[in-house]
Amino acid sequence: MATATGTKGALVEKTATQQVVVDVAGINRREFLYYIWGASMVMLLGQAGVGLVWFLLPRFREGEYGGEFRFDGSVVPEVNAEPTRIPDGRMWLSNTDEGFVVLFGICTHLGCLPGWSKNNHRFECPCHGSKYEIGGEWIEGPAPRGLDALEFTLVFTDGSSASSNGTRDPIALNGRTISQVIVNSGKKITGPPHGA
Repeated sequence: MATATGTKGALVEKTATQQVVVDVAGINRREFLYYIWGASMVMLLGQAGVGLVWFLLPRFREGEYGGEFRFDGSVVPEVNAEPTRIPDGRMWLSNTDEGFVVLFGICTHLGCLPGWSKNNHRFECPCHGSKYEIGGEWIEGPAPRGLDALEFTLVFTDGSSASSNGTRDPIALNGRTISQVIVNSGKKITGPPHGA
């Protein structure tokens, strides 16, 4: 500690730690406008980014292609009868000896729309001649594989349910009656190539 004598002989102690006061100038008008301009730009870009993401994310409603379709069991055709065409969902509901399957109604060759031929009891592509069995299996033509299937769930009248297993395999009905068919038209199941 240092000591010093004052004007009237009093001792004044000076401590080693002295408080330093710094005078800081307030924000001026130019800085304020820069901050406001920057905040406005961040908010504008943030809103534009959120709007763009909201616009680009797919949103499918029930009953719209890419979304979920629900059908009553009455639309399911009899075994080996003409498949039921659902144009809004781009699908065919087909019931074969092996079981029930939902087929994607687009040809695997070049995306044409194969139709059901009553005379030949098979799907036939009118553009390039690919032919498919009632269960979607490839018969002949330039298509690389059979018709693709869609993911679906069957609800039976006894309260049980069965879902597709991620392959084109049909669900065997085993004498059960279908009360509801739920199809996810956004989940396509690709079958193996016809040579495999």
